[in-house]
Amino acid sequence: MKVGIAGGIGSGKSYVCRRLSNHGIDVYDCDSAAKRLMCSAEIQSQLEQLIGCRPDKQALTRFLLASDDNAHAINAIVHPAVFRDFEESGKEWLESGIMYESGANHYVDFVVVVTAPEEVRILRIMQRDGITREKALDWMRRQWPQDKVRQLADFEIVNDGQADLDPQIDRLLTQLTLRNHQKTTIPKNKTTMQQTILAISGKPGLYKLITRGKNNLIVESLDASHRRMPAFATDRITSLADIAMYTETEDVPLMTILENMKKLEDGKKASIDFKKASANELHEYFTKVLPEWDRDRVKNSHIQKLIQWYNILIEAGITDFEEEMKPTEGDNIDDRKEQE
Repeated sequence: MKVGIAGGIGSGKSYVCRRLSNHGIDVYDCDSAAKRLMCSAEIQSQLEQLIGCRPDKQALTRFLLASDDNAHAINAIVHPAVFRDFEESGKEWLESGIMYESGANHYVDFVVVVTAPEEVRILRIMQRDGITREKALDWMRRQWPQDKVRQLADFEIVNDGQADLDPQIDRLLTQLTLRNHQKTTIPKNKTTMQQTILAISGKPGLYKLITRGKNNLIVESLDASHRRMPAFATDRITSLADIAMYTETEDVPLMTILENMKKLEDGKKASIDFKKASANELHEYFTKVLPEWDRDRVKNSHIQKLIQWYNILIEAGITDFEEEMKPTEGDNIDDRKEQE
């Protein structure tokens, strides 16, 4: 179970996270992680290419404030790095002041929002940072309204300086335990759940579409790591449901070809080693799968990729290809392109 702690500036979410440490909970701080990762050679190089000069604090601030597009471009570099770092950290709790804006909510099962009245938040910011009321309000307006986050979150902790936090935290932990139990014990729907399986150019393996963010897709690797990551409009993303292979007569959907392979292999992984097989061996094998395949337009690399994908899907337990791999309405790749 992964839990996100959300809350706008001045809400006191970091204070709540420190109180959670009394319960043995180590919360991943996205803000601190972003600052650390932005100092890495890899991120520095990407930022330098983006802004065209050495990415020191002043240069980044100028570029960031110049336009919303610039801010999105920086976020497209930093946010994925933070989310990868969170998943690799092994921590189960995550703190973010821009939980929904950044897409961090897609990496957790539940979101807890820490709230406080606006005047309380303003005073906290002014006292903490020694700034004017106008500046504090400006910072607050750069984030989503508190009410909007409250409506989206699963739980709320009121940190107004009056309400006792400890009973709220105890109640939260109890509720989370119950909700997680319900989530893991609800019987699966007897009908087959459709899944959108994606291939991403330059990234190995296959990915399951989890959800769509405002500017990206959130995908999960089909390998044993089940690592989640964002995929952006600049990535070459293809739904397996959109792929077909050439034959001498008409194109055959990939899902149908995978079903043919499953029948040939009796539901097991491919009996041929696509990495070591010769061209003749690949052709002989594929003829058993798709007898009328087009020898001129289907390349050896296509057959190798097909076998590799088939093995990944079998290992992931996705075997009813024609049913399970249809794009779910509203979540297929064409809809994403239309929105862009």
